[in-house]
Amino acid sequence: MTTELAAPTAAGRLAPYLRRYESPAQLGLKVNAYRAYEIEGLAQALRTPDLADSPVECVMVGDSYLMTHLGRSTTVLSGAAEQKWALDTLVGLVAEVRGAMNTQFPADRRPFLLADLPDGATAEASLALAAAERFTDAGADAVKVEVADESGMRCVEAIAATGLPTLVHLGYTPQLSGLSRRGDTVDDAAELFAQARRARDAGACGLVVEMVSEAVNEALSRPHPHGLPVYSVFSGRARWGGQSLNLWDAVVRPARKGRYFPPTPTIDIADVAADYTPALITDRMRELVRLTLAGWFPLSPRTALGIRESAEVAATDPWSAP
Repeated sequence: MTTELAAPTAAGRLAPYLRRYESPAQLGLKVNAYRAYEIEGLAQALRTPDLADSPVECVMVGDSYLMTHLGRSTTVLSGAAEQKWALDTLVGLVAEVRGAMNTQFPADRRPFLLADLPDGATAEASLALAAAERFTDAGADAVKVEVADESGMRCVEAIAATGLPTLVHLGYTPQLSGLSRRGDTVDDAAELFAQARRARDAGACGLVVEMVSEAVNEALSRPHPHGLPVYSVFSGRARWGGQSLNLWDAVVRPARKGRYFPPTPTIDIADVAADYTPALITDRMRELVRLTLAGWFPLSPRTALGIRESAEVAATDPWSAP
């Protein structure tokens, strides 16, 4: 492994999992999955000969479960009782997925398990610490925190100070009523880069960026001695970036067709009870991973940046203070 391709030192304890740095042809993947039977289907897909050198670095149990499997319209939660219910639910899912991953993946190719702190769990640092502890007790290797302001960064600082790998979610932040920076202007991109540096300095060891311009994704993902590994969602592709895939979206058609969703689903929500099986998950995830590795998925998002502005943003060094 050359120095240029080495995992960023800030990745810390996640570095051994980052498959993308093993080969210049490798793409690091994060897969959102929630139940043991989904892990069974995913693991079987990755036993396919052409995918046997697993590109999946991370499995995340995310709060999107509330929308996919439970049919809610949002991940925003109403009141303390609902927030407690959601946290209890996700902790139980993390324990379930942990058990399935230990069974289905060999230890030397097992992705790290990332737990998503739900709405309410980051209202203050003490709550974030308590939630992170519950997730690690359930088997999580790392946690993710949506951040849109300094209060979120304080939660990151508190968790990271315990030594637990902590990823920060920037860009579109659905828990926070959609507060976002998309990087669709040069100034907005600069603000996103400042947030990324702040996350790094708060102790984060990785980023998830959602619905940001592809130019921002490219700049953040470029190897840098002081940078962080990045997984992107609805943010196009970046040469050295990781890509986030949602297992449910690979199989189940969205209620409203979206241009940027995977092209692989074959069943509707009404068919899930009968047809959402490990065998179908294996088939559809195999196809989606192949499309992703071949560069056919995802599509580049629309942006308000012009050609020159996109080139300027993509060429920026986001990890050094201006």
